[in-house]
Amino acid sequence: MTLRKFLLLILCLSFALCSLGQTVDNKQIKQDTLSSVAKEIIPKIKPHSPGKATLYSTFLPGLGQIYNKQAWKIPIIYGGIGAAVGFAIYNYQGSHKFIKEYRLRVNGITEGRNPDYVNFPDESIYNLYYAYEKNFELSIFAGAAVYILNIVDAMVYGNLFDYDISPNLSLNLTPYCLPSINSKPSFGLSMRFNLK
Repeated sequence: MTLRKFLLLILCLSFALCSLGQTVDNKQIKQDTLSSVAKEIIPKIKPHSPGKATLYSTFLPGLGQIYNKQAWKIPIIYGGIGAAVGFAIYNYQGSHKFIKEYRLRVNGITEGRNPDYVNFPDESIYNLYYAYEKNFELSIFAGAAVYILNIVDAMVYGNLFDYDISPNLSLNLTPYCLPSINSKPSFGLSMRFNLK
């Protein structure tokens, strides 16, 4: 074999190898054309925003839960806020009633006193006022806690909205009983993780 034939053979093989590297991937072309067509046909889906859910629940309790598609929580939120407001009003009226009675007694005024409390000493009237005042403060605190939990709930579930939980990821708790010959059986829980 001459040098000329050898060089010609190497040149032909290099062209053949170069053309192998330039094969067209039909699968990639189909995906590119499909994705460009899908972009034109299918409207853009806005991603779920945890910030919006938090902001909505801050301005109106329960609105973030509606945005997170968890409207079943709204009665719980408003029930908690309503109960806290009801207790606050009740305790405020009680504290106002007893502080008025106490001030009348301390100043020695007999007009305007409540006849139901004639047998109560001044110290008991003040203690009742103090108890209602503390309960009023606790009611306000409970209402604020429900409001803050509403915001935190909207934020947490807003972040978990797109979280995919496949059936392959699971935790199973199973009760078990280990019998014993000489003593009482042992009871417990068995925990099994599936991470496939």
